Amino acid sequence: MDRKTLALRNSSIGLASQIVAIVFQFITRSIFVKYLGVELLGISSTFSSVLNTLSLAELGFQSAIIYSLYKPLANNDHESINKIIGVLKIIYRCVGIFFIVAGVICLPLLKYILTEVEINRTVYIIFIIQVANSASSYFLAYKRSLLFADRREFITKIVDTVINVIINILKIIVVIKTSDYVIYITLTTIQTIASNLIIHIVCGRIYPFLKRTPFDIQIFKSIWNNVKNLFLGKLAFYIYSSTDNIVVSALVSTVSVGFMVNYTTVIANLKTLANSIFNPITPIIGNMVASDDKADTEKIFQVYTYVRYVLSFVIITPTIVLIQDFISVWVGSKYLLSNLIVWLYGLDLYIFFVHGPLCDYINTNGLFKDDRNISVVGAICNIVSSIILAKICGISGVLLGTIISQSVFWILRSRTVYKKVFKSNLTSYWLRNLQYAALFIVMTALLGKMYSLISISNFLVRFMCGGIMCEIISIVVLQIVFGRTMENVYLKNIVTKKVLKT
Repeated sequence: MDRKTLALRNSSIGLASQIVAIVFQFITRSIFVKYLGVELLGISSTFSSVLNTLSLAELGFQSAIIYSLYKPLANNDHESINKIIGVLKIIYRCVGIFFIVAGVICLPLLKYILTEVEINRTVYIIFIIQVANSASSYFLAYKRSLLFADRREFITKIVDTVINVIINILKIIVVIKTSDYVIYITLTTIQTIASNLIIHIVCGRIYPFLKRTPFDIQIFKSIWNNVKNLFLGKLAFYIYSSTDNIVVSALVSTVSVGFMVNYTTVIANLKTLANSIFNPITPIIGNMVASDDKADTEKIFQVYTYVRYVLSFVIITPTIVLIQDFISVWVGSKYLLSNLIVWLYGLDLYIFFVHGPLCDYINTNGLFKDDRNISVVGAICNIVSSIILAKICGISGVLLGTIISQSVFWILRSRTVYKKVFKSNLTSYWLRNLQYAALFIVMTALLGKMYSLISISNFLVRFMCGGIMCEIISIVVLQIVFGRTMENVYLKNIVTKKVLKT
C-alpha cells in the first residue's frame, strides 16, 4: 500500500475515532458537572496534572523506540524489530511499577497541592485509582509503538473507539444513577486495561515473529543516547501541557481549575483532533527519511505547514468566536471566563497547529540532541513566566506564560530545521508565517464582531449561522490571499487527481 493511501486511511479513521471520543467527552463532562459538581472536576484535573509529572519517568523512550523502528521496518528486519520491542517491554514494566510506588509516596503531599478543598478519605481513594489507571496504561502498551511506526495506527484507533463507546455509556449510567465518582474513574481504569489487552493480542497475530527475547543491552545503549536528549523535550512538553493546572491550583484556587477545564477540554480535543489527522504523517516522513527518499523535502514541508495553517484558520477562528456561547449552553453561563482568556487559548492552539511540522521533521530526522537545548530554554521560560504572571494577572498570566514559551519553541525549532535539514535560509519561512498570523488575527477579530451583530433570537440558529459564516468567509479569504501560492496550487493538484481517479 502506497504512502498516500496509508496516510489517508490512518488520518480518516483517526479523525472518525476522535470525533466519537469528543462527542462522548462533552456529553460525560456536562453530566459530570451537573451531577458531581465543579469542585470534584477541579480535583480530578489537578490530579491528572500531578500524574503527568510522574509520566516523566518514561523519559521519552517511546519516541526513541519509534525512531529506531523506522529503518528495521523499511528493511523488513524482524530480528532487530523483536529486540527493540523487547527492550521497550521491560522499560514500560519498570515505568508502571514506578507509577505505583511514586503515587503512594505522593499521598501525604496532596494537602499542599489542593487549596480551598477538604482532604478526606474519598479524595485519597480518587487519587489512588487515578494512579492505578496511569500505571496500567504502561503494562501491555508497548506494542502500540510498533503499530504506529509501521503506519498501522488505524488498528489502535478502532479498538480504542469501540472500548471508549462501551465504557462511556456505562459512565453516563453510573453518574446519573449513583453520582459515584469512584465507580466512574474505576471504569476509566477498566477501559485502559481492556484496550491495551486487545491491542496486545491483535499485534501478536499481525507480527507472529514477535517473541520473548533477552534484554539486549546494546540496543538499549543505542536508544539511550537519544533518550538522554528526548527527556528534556518530554520535560518541556510536560511543563507546557500540565503545569498550568498545578500553578493555578496552588497560586489562585483549585476551583478555578474547574472553570479552566471547561475551556481546556475544548482546546485539548481540538488538538487531539488535529493529531488524529496529522500523526499518521509522522511515520510516513520517517519512512521517507529511512528510505533516503528526500526529494523536494523543503517543498513538502512548506505544503504541510500550509495545510496545518488552513486547518487552524477553519477550526480555531470559529472556536474563538463561538466558544463563550458554547460554554454557557454546555455547562452554564456562571462558568464563563473572560474574552482575553479565550484569545489566549486560541493563540496557544494556533501556535500548536502551525509549529507542528517543525516538531515532526526534528523527530523523523533524529535531531533529538539539537532539540535538547531548545527544550530547556522553553521549559524555563514557561514555568518562570507562568508563576510570575500568575501573581500579577491570575489565570490569564499563566496562559500568557505558556504562549511565551510556545513562541520560543517555534523560533528556535525553525532555526534548527532550516539549518540541519534543509540547509537553507529561513527568512522566507518567517515572512510567510507573519502573513499567516496577521491574516488569522485580523479575520478572527472581524468575524467575532460580525457574529456579535447577528440578532437572531433562537440560540441554535444564531450559533449555526455564526459557524457557517466563519467557515465560508475563512475559506473565501484564504483563496483570495493565498490562492496562487505554490502551496495552494500543489494541494489543488492533489485534490484534482484524487477526484479524477474516483
